[in-house]
Amino acid sequence: MMKGTYKPNDSTNHASSGARAREAMPGGTVARIVSELENVVTLMRQTSMQRGYASSHIYIPATPSRMDMAILIALAETYGQAIVEDPRFYPAISFVAERGGVALVQQVLFGDSMNPVPSGAACNDVLSSLLEEARPAFEFLCGTWPEAFMAQANTALRRLGFSALTRPMNPRQARSIHPTDDGAKAAR
Repeated sequence: MMKGTYKPNDSTNHASSGARAREAMPGGTVARIVSELENVVTLMRQTSMQRGYASSHIYIPATPSRMDMAILIALAETYGQAIVEDPRFYPAISFVAERGGVALVQQVLFGDSMNPVPSGAACNDVLSSLLEEARPAFEFLCGTWPEAFMAQANTALRRLGFSALTRPMNPRQARSIHPTDDGAKAAR
């Protein structure tokens, strides 16, 4: 899934996408940007709730969840202050507010091929091209929390008789798993 290892705060220089080169941002800068994004998403959700809009059948809390925050951090690390100031990122922030960060990652990485509405395909293309630089961070998040980002895929895999995608075990966890007496006897 991942083309390389994601390193937060990497400097980027993608001339093809029009991004400006920048040095790695200090943690305080990322925290400030994430705080701004959190406030914007919360305000958009509260406004939507007050007006009685229900854009989806999924309950979205007024404040961003931990997964939403992880995605906002990835966006802040990737795009810096531009994610807050540049109006071209408004559709992405609006998408997080309306449908959640997990849905944004799924939309960018996997698209929505089940969407029969032509504007849905256009939304896929716009978000995918707009957030192209964030794909490595999104892929890293999917690999770290497959149970959150791959829930629909896990359901489909189980229906087909396959096991669900799980988080890889770190070496310390693997060493702590010892065969039981029953397992050792069965292996003989």
